Amino acid sequence: MDSSRMNYISLIRERHSTRAYEPHALTERDREEVAGAIASAVPLRSSGHLLHWALAERSVMGCSTLLYAQCDPSEEQLLEYGYQGEQIVLALLANGWGTCWYASVRLPGSPCSIAVGRPSREGPRAAITAMMARGYTRRPLEKLLTNPVPEDCSPIVLTVLNSARLAPSAVNRQPWTFQVVSDNEVVISTEGDRFLDLGICAAHAMVTARQLTGKATIRWLSRGRLSVSW
Repeated sequence: MDSSRMNYISLIRERHSTRAYEPHALTERDREEVAGAIASAVPLRSSGHLLHWALAERSVMGCSTLLYAQCDPSEEQLLEYGYQGEQIVLALLANGWGTCWYASVRLPGSPCSIAVGRPSREGPRAAITAMMARGYTRRPLEKLLTNPVPEDCSPIVLTVLNSARLAPSAVNRQPWTFQVVSDNEVVISTEGDRFLDLGICAAHAMVTARQLTGKATIRWLSRGRLSVSW
């Protein structure tokens, strides 16, 4: 899968957590698509490596498989887990797959898993899960900023921030804040130790900046703080 050809901004705006799936056993072609999505991800650090993502033949809400990787509970590893995992999620979405992060389903050595399957658009399960999710809305961008956005700032900054705002988190808690440093840099910080969420959020900012400018750099500033520049 060629990540340079994907419209990440549209994928981020379309993405939603899928909680109802069609009965579907993975074919060999399906496994190749998932492998291609994994290969499209890049690690947080330029010297880093992809985690060893694997598929588990276990169903959650009728999904086809669970995607997971083993990692230790350190900040660096949890950041990588979220950062790489959300890139894989977006690549799967581009091929019509539904996904959902599941913190309560932890396969051996993993902090959580990602359900993968063909989304179901009808039936009682889809209706029930849609009703359960209703009301959990994301906060507006203004509520997540630690400093006002300059009136003359580049539209790229706002697009990157809005992509980051749309990152998934449990019941849309959005455990992060944004700081505009300049027309080509924003800082994302997390509350407490929500490092996996921070990695997911940074992935949205990175792929958006890369799509708009052709480049993006992530720097680890301090505990719970990442810089995204382009």
